[in-house]
Amino acid sequence: MIQKIVFLGAPSTGKSTLSEVLARRLNTLSVAEYGREYWIEHQVDRRLSPEQLLHIAQIQNQWEDAAETNANRYLFCDTNAFTTWHFACHYHTTPLPELSKLAHASWQRYDLVVLCDNDIPYDDTWERSGDANRSEFQQFLNQYLLAHGISFIKVSGTIESREAQVLSALTSLNTEPQQAAAASC
Repeated sequence: MIQKIVFLGAPSTGKSTLSEVLARRLNTLSVAEYGREYWIEHQVDRRLSPEQLLHIAQIQNQWEDAAETNANRYLFCDTNAFTTWHFACHYHTTPLPELSKLAHASWQRYDLVVLCDNDIPYDDTWERSGDANRSEFQQFLNQYLLAHGISFIKVSGTIESREAQVLSALTSLNTEPQQAAAASC
């Protein structure tokens, strides 16, 4: 049985790095963020359409499902459909209903939700939307998880410290399904 761990957090909070570090440490797989790759190739004026965002969420789920067959005990996922839904809310106010369904169902896909804190320096690369958005996104994620009763751990500090925090959580991982939450902007 593969246990799936998803990393959430605003841009530049260490999700990709932490997911990859843990996958190497535990000799398993990390599922990359499809949305980042897609955005770099297909954005127009720093935007994606609602249909493109739905496509991203669908492919992210497909990548996870495909990787699960080759994972070793754990599968680390650098983002999920909920993150894509959140971007749709931010840029288009109302996401497509299909994307909202995927975001709602995403909480059933993971055994552990990890919120990466924004206490590390912001890496201001061209494809990111700025440090102000990082703070806003981080606050939204934290409030959403708490308001909807979604069980999660928040990791902070250095990558090594975050790695230790996740490893500690994995030793006592509760494999009961996460409580479903409605996705609303």
